[in-house]
Amino acid sequence: MKNINESWIKDDPNKYKIESLLRLRTDIGEFAEVYKDVFNGPPFYEDWDINSAMNVIRDYYEQRARMLKAKVGDKTVGFLVSLDQVPENQREYVQYLKDITFIEEIGVLKEYRNKGIASEMVRTLLNKYIMSPYGYLGYRTNAMRYFDKKDSESFESAAERVQQEDKIIRLNGGKIIIPEFNDDEKQKFINKYIELIQNRPDLDVSNSNCLFRDIFGDLDFSKKGDDYSFQKDPTGEGNDRIFPVLSLQKKLGYRRGR
Repeated sequence: MKNINESWIKDDPNKYKIESLLRLRTDIGEFAEVYKDVFNGPPFYEDWDINSAMNVIRDYYEQRARMLKAKVGDKTVGFLVSLDQVPENQREYVQYLKDITFIEEIGVLKEYRNKGIASEMVRTLLNKYIMSPYGYLGYRTNAMRYFDKKDSESFESAAERVQQEDKIIRLNGGKIIIPEFNDDEKQKFINKYIELIQNRPDLDVSNSNCLFRDIFGDLDFSKKGDDYSFQKDPTGEGNDRIFPVLSLQKKLGYRRGR
């Protein structure tokens, strides 16, 4: 676990400010612009315009979400959105529903990544805004896409092969074909994948997991009984979601106090 009392910015921390979105009318435009640009670019390649982004942010505001923005000078370059409860459409997948802060969105403009900005927003959240009785920090992220392995392969070696093949396909502008799995096959795959990335974090495809693993060390994942929980991709693309949950008491050694 990193030292929560020192800046996690990788260069001069005085260049950066982490602020809360307080005035919706005056701040929503710049916040929405960054939100749009982050999710329209790599690795997400979604389809947002300024109006759809502003509508989402207004919804978060009405839900009393905590919204942080990272600034370099007067320019907003990143954002974090957290909620004091798990969104209703994801509650059945999260193991710990009480005493949880749920990070719904986090993103940084491409040209400002790898500078510790996302980490610094998390540190600010933990230091300034996470107070008792919050004992857990949760979020959702994508699992590796489903694949078929060859008879001679282990799951681990197949994951290594598929990730390399997918990288080449993306570089060449090709389309990745995801095989169709039934629910039982998906569950077995998710179980194997999470067990794999707990021992081989280098095979984790999630940028969010890489971020939080860098901050906290090992990650825990929500379970339903003996199985790891997952949510089907609402876009139908086969990038199903998994739900890491971190015990702040375990990671920080104590609960945050008022």
